[in-house]
Amino acid sequence: MFSRAIMAAAVETSGSMRPIASSMQRKITAALKPVKLDIVDESHKHAGHAGNPSGNPNAETHFKVLVVSDEFEGKRLVQRHQILYRLLDDEIKAGVHALSMDTKTPGEAGL
Repeated sequence: MFSRAIMAAAVETSGSMRPIASSMQRKITAALKPVKLDIVDESHKHAGHAGNPSGNPNAETHFKVLVVSDEFEGKRLVQRHQILYRLLDDEIKAGVHALSMDTKTPGEAGL
């Protein structure tokens, strides 16, 4: 199992954290205490599309999130996603257009 220090380092190496991604990281970490957390800003792939019509590659509008947490134990996929939607409600209201979620327990992730 990853310690918090290792998990935080893994998140930081996925690129410099911008304000929305940093907020997402703080909220997910505090609420779910993940053993693994990856947050990838994919806004650059959607430049000029819905949710990022300005074409700004740093718009923080499209994210892919992997969360591995014991908190998901015994919860169905829809329940896991509902947890993340509740946690990230402010970020979604602030302009996150797309959120791809991969939510697993440590056992499901092989950790």
